[in-house]
Amino acid sequence: MKKLHTIVFVLLISVFLSACSSNEDHIYQTLEATAAKEADFEKQQQPLSKLETNEKELFDQILDLGMKDFDQISKLADDALANLKQREEHLKKEKESIEKAKEEFKLATDEFNSIKDEKLKNQAHDLQEIMNTRYKSYEKLYSAYMNGLAEDRKIYEMIKNEDLKLEDLQTQIEASNKAYEDVVEMNSQFNDQTEKFNKSKLQFYKDLGIKVESK
Repeated sequence: MKKLHTIVFVLLISVFLSACSSNEDHIYQTLEATAAKEADFEKQQQPLSKLETNEKELFDQILDLGMKDFDQISKLADDALANLKQREEHLKKEKESIEKAKEEFKLATDEFNSIKDEKLKNQAHDLQEIMNTRYKSYEKLYSAYMNGLAEDRKIYEMIKNEDLKLEDLQTQIEASNKAYEDVVEMNSQFNDQTEKFNKSKLQFYKDLGIKVESK
């Protein structure tokens, strides 16, 4: 089964303020607070990746057994189902982090209209559009991953049926693979939007007169 590549979140940058107005300073603080809200999002990536690897190992063990030891196969299937449940929990925490960041970002967008310089105001609104597109990409990614988990769940429920037909299992595996192809595609779009936003944010800071230093 094709699995999701670990979602890449661009590392937060360390910044140093330089001669900013109070309004610019507040915009900067709110944008960085938005990034900080996604810390929990980043924390979910390692455990998710580990669980994906563990589930692949369980699936391989099941394939190696064939139908020689149904009791052991059933146990491994239960372990895999428990794995899927854990991944779903991590995914929900990830989504909660994104939702919190989304709410924080709204505070920054409220400040954008108060920018007097027209060029900077346009840049700020471009940032808003990029981030909104990024959030929409994440919604699609989340839905795709949840669908992938649902398709995997069908596989392990089927495996626990001793009368399972091989062709039925193969059909379901193909459905799972297709679901994870969608996950990879949505993941790529989300990562692209994240990279685009971070680059645009750096340029915005520079034009605001904020010195930045990337790690």
